[in-house]
Amino acid sequence: MDFFQWHWWAAAALLMMIAEIFLPGFFLFCLGIGCIAASITAGLGFGAAGQLLMFSAFALLTFFTVRPVLMKRFWHRDNVPTNADALVGLHGRVSQDFDPGLRLGRVQVGGDDWRAECLTDAPLRIGDIIEVVRVESNTLIVKPLTSK
Repeated sequence: MDFFQWHWWAAAALLMMIAEIFLPGFFLFCLGIGCIAASITAGLGFGAAGQLLMFSAFALLTFFTVRPVLMKRFWHRDNVPTNADALVGLHGRVSQDFDPGLRLGRVQVGGDDWRAECLTDAPLRIGDIIEVVRVESNTLIVKPLTSK
């Protein structure tokens, strides 16, 4: 059984699609689409020039039309907050009364108990709702939202 020319293009397309999983950016995806077009062209009996023309045309067409849509859809956030920075904006509850003079206490945010400093001199009691404004070292800077 002969191994037809379209098999090579199909195998290349498959390899490109698999490699895209490990190298995101949708560049190899565009080349894979070009390989699929070339495989179809080879299956229809066109020569090497027609196959390369279809590969180039579809790869470029996909690169300039589909890739921007995919990039916009899947890469919409440049800077994803992680670790303690992901706590900013979250709400929590006071777990230990804040000392009014020092503005220090403890809060429960995201399932963890944190040392916290309040932005205001308002007395915060156990159960009060707070919002995390920023993180400084291992201390959350919080502001009060409501009471129990």
